[in-house]
Amino acid sequence: MLVEVRRELVKQDHQYLQKRFLQDAQQRVSIHIWQLPGDAEEEMLRFQIAWRELAFDWSADRGLYVAKFDEGENPMGMKRSPLLLVQSSADRREIEKLCDYLRQFPEKRSLQFICKVIAEGMLQNHAH
Repeated sequence: MLVEVRRELVKQDHQYLQKRFLQDAQQRVSIHIWQLPGDAEEEMLRFQIAWRELAFDWSADRGLYVAKFDEGENPMGMKRSPLLLVQSSADRREIEKLCDYLRQFPEKRSLQFICKVIAEGMLQNHAH
């Protein structure tokens, strides 16, 4: 179940931006949203979302990036540090699953915006 952490508990790094945090441990999704202060659905300036083995980072001024988690598994036994490896695309099925998940919350415009940005950015690039 996706829950939003109370804003008072989310560390605010900037006095002119509101940072929000949502998480669903069961579905392995966490979402950070930066927006202008105001109500929960103000204009979004940036988001980061971790979905299973993928991470998406979008900002209004530079666009969308996607990365894949490398957990640092080593067949020789000693585990290396986890890394994020920037990708030019992501698996279409995973993007569709993520958007299907986000669409379960139609009352949250911010989540619908995230779905739109990811679908347009990744699925259009994937089609070429």
